[in-house]
Amino acid sequence: MAAIAPGLAAELNFFSAEEAKWIEAIMNQIIPADDRPGAIEAGCLQYLDRQLGSALQRFAAPYRAGIKVFQQKEPNFLEMSSERQIASLQKMERDPFFEMLVDHTMQGFYGSPEHGGNRNEASWKMMGIEKYMGGGHWHGA
Repeated sequence: MAAIAPGLAAELNFFSAEEAKWIEAIMNQIIPADDRPGAIEAGCLQYLDRQLGSALQRFAAPYRAGIKVFQQKEPNFLEMSSERQIASLQKMERDPFFEMLVDHTMQGFYGSPEHGGNRNEASWKMMGIEKYMGGGHWHGA
């Protein structure tokens, strides 16, 4: 993954375009697309970028520091094959930065689209629960 989607940099509030490339590449391995949308297609980066300016603001500094450390440890991560990226991430499964990113990727993938992720109710459709969750039903509307 060499570049973020066209126009995405203009949508970012917290991450720089460079940071977003790294976060999105890691998210792509946390929840990869197959015959269903993965983290990228579900807008997990947008969720996290949005939330780091509000509800998850307390994680802003750890993300800035974590990205820098990760880039230093794995400077060629973006150019690696998927298999090598997975092997790299497996080595850091207990790393606080990686654990935090896994948690927030899952929140973006499975949470309510109103928070910036789960684009087009991707995970809800995957689980067959969109009729119970979507259309405001989740919030009693």
